[in-house]
Amino acid sequence: MSFFGDGSRERPLFPVREQELFGYEERPWIGPPSDHIVPALLPWAVPLGRAERAIVALRAVEVWPEAMTLVLGVYSRDAMEGGPPIAHRRVPDYRSLLVGVSFPDGSRASSESISVPTAGQPDEPVLRVQSGGGTQFHQEHRIFVWPLPSDGQMEIIVQWLERGIPETHNGFDGARIRAAANEAGELWPGLPRRPGNGVAMRQIAGSAGGFGPALRQLPQRTPRAAAPDE
Repeated sequence: MSFFGDGSRERPLFPVREQELFGYEERPWIGPPSDHIVPALLPWAVPLGRAERAIVALRAVEVWPEAMTLVLGVYSRDAMEGGPPIAHRRVPDYRSLLVGVSFPDGSRASSESISVPTAGQPDEPVLRVQSGGGTQFHQEHRIFVWPLPSDGQMEIIVQWLERGIPETHNGFDGARIRAAANEAGELWPGLPRRPGNGVAMRQIAGSAGGFGPALRQLPQRTPRAAAPDE
């Protein structure tokens, strides 16, 4: 007897319409392409800022082909209340935990402002705080950052005045981060692009070759021109 049983699964009374993944849309500034890519992992575990009763630490860096996700751990000996310690706010709270990045070319981004996804490529770097989770004494946050830094020193800056952590700068090698991007693996090479007219339709995946040291260029698709009466 099989552990999970061997009977056929009945279809639900109102079946959900079948869907499959479309190809990567190549807008790397929107967010981590986790449906399409397995990121490279830099296991950098270092404190970014600390006080007597609080620590903010970098636990790892997930490196995508054109962006990265900073995995941060926030630790406190006093219970953290009032929502996640890192969040975008319409009016910046400079007593709360703030995170920023500074690139070798002088450009920068931080959690001070709300970062709204855009259809076109932004002129400035993007830093977007993703949802976190944990306990009263430990929270984990993922901080999405686009683009990858150029060669030179990139800085991660933290400040948490409410917990006694002053503005603290931490240097990291931008070249190592860029090199790690070559190890990110594409999951489903050859997936068809979403039709240009945006109509949802079921697609059949192409060949799903293995991971490779470099990403395969996805084919370009010219959107269908709208008919005059559309």
